[in-house]
Amino acid sequence: MAKPTASAVDQDIQSRDVFLGASALFTEIVFSFGIAIFVKWLEPSLSIIVILFFRYLCCLPLLFAYGLASRGRQVLQINNKKVLTLRTLSGFLGLSGWFLAVSLIDLSLATALAQTMPIFITILAAVIIGEHVGLHRIGAVLAGFGGVMILLGPTQIATPEWGVFFGLASPFFTALMFVFLRILGHGDAAVSTALWYNIFGTVAAGSLAVILGVDWPDAESSVAIWGMLVAVGVLASFQQLLMALSHRFAPASVLAPVHYTSIPLGVLIGVLFFNEQVTSRFILGVVIILAANYYILIRERGRAAR
Repeated sequence: MAKPTASAVDQDIQSRDVFLGASALFTEIVFSFGIAIFVKWLEPSLSIIVILFFRYLCCLPLLFAYGLASRGRQVLQINNKKVLTLRTLSGFLGLSGWFLAVSLIDLSLATALAQTMPIFITILAAVIIGEHVGLHRIGAVLAGFGGVMILLGPTQIATPEWGVFFGLASPFFTALMFVFLRILGHGDAAVSTALWYNIFGTVAAGSLAVILGVDWPDAESSVAIWGMLVAVGVLASFQQLLMALSHRFAPASVLAPVHYTSIPLGVLIGVLFFNEQVTSRFILGVVIILAANYYILIRERGRAAR
């Protein structure tokens, strides 16, 4: 029996790594929807600011454990502090926008609006780091925003809900965060930037909750409420570790299509858990947004190959 060649072994290893990377990313997406479900269930009883505080606070223990194991005493060392500050602020605003959007509008709509992030990344990368954007990608960006207009419809465009505003603000600030992460990735460890981000989020959300005088859960709050608050933070910590793991096994260009699974997942969860309805206009708008994202991805691959 012939032994497998070195190239065949390499291909098997590469296929296995891509599968592991895609599986880690898909699991991260599933966890993100678990968090979104808890946020929608918690929001009638608690302020979003309080939910954010527990999300950041309960995220820290696992991240610190991983950071200490991988970096030791250098766990909090950062070289580019200015960019870290910008990454932290944009990440905080992006996550705040997502929680607010999820609490105010349908989960399926919030998920669809979140798919505009690659479009915002294309624009912001050109503005902030001078990345070249040709006419084809400009056309894809315009098509993507056309899909958003179809998705929302004339009523939401004329008098948009706050949830729609936050639903678009979230991918904008998250895209900004990813652009800054590109810069930080050249000289700083991902776990260290994540720790500083979550430390800031804990302090910022806690301070806002005190300043605004919102109600906190007390000892008499139900076990379900306390359990969901802790689960939001724990799932978030696994999210960040899974995201890092996915990019360790597979390149971003290969993983990008996995993100598209969030649309059917968001629709399915919205229908099953929250009795949401999906219209033909919604489907058409989503198809256009995803087509624009896919075209941007293809152009990114072509540029990287040159």
